[in-house]
Amino acid sequence: MIPTWISVVGVVMTVLSPVLALGGVALGGYLSRKADRELDTWRHREETMRMVRWAVEQILEGDEAGTDAGVVTLRSLMRSELLQPEDYDLVAALTAAVAIDRVGPAAYAELENADTEVVEGGAGE
Repeated sequence: MIPTWISVVGVVMTVLSPVLALGGVALGGYLSRKADRELDTWRHREETMRMVRWAVEQILEGDEAGTDAGVVTLRSLMRSELLQPEDYDLVAALTAAVAIDRVGPAAYAELENADTEVVEGGAGE
């Protein structure tokens, strides 16, 4: 005859095994989705910074067509879903610093803060 405590342990293990397996699968799925979201954010940020570098290079080359392409790229990037909210200030400041002397205040039409006054020139002017 099997002792009672062994029967109880057997029943508990029979019930508990699938529950633990389900918990492990759920935890693995959660961690996988979290890692995918972080990777997607990283990829968006990487693509954003690649586009910003390209646009700045085009603006700084001095070629009129390149300057226009760079400014259009930065302005479009600021309105796109590709730009992460935490990167908006960086891209906006970079756009202002790089483009204002090249194309003037018209480049800042339709930006998020339409009431912002654009001041050209450095600190000594």
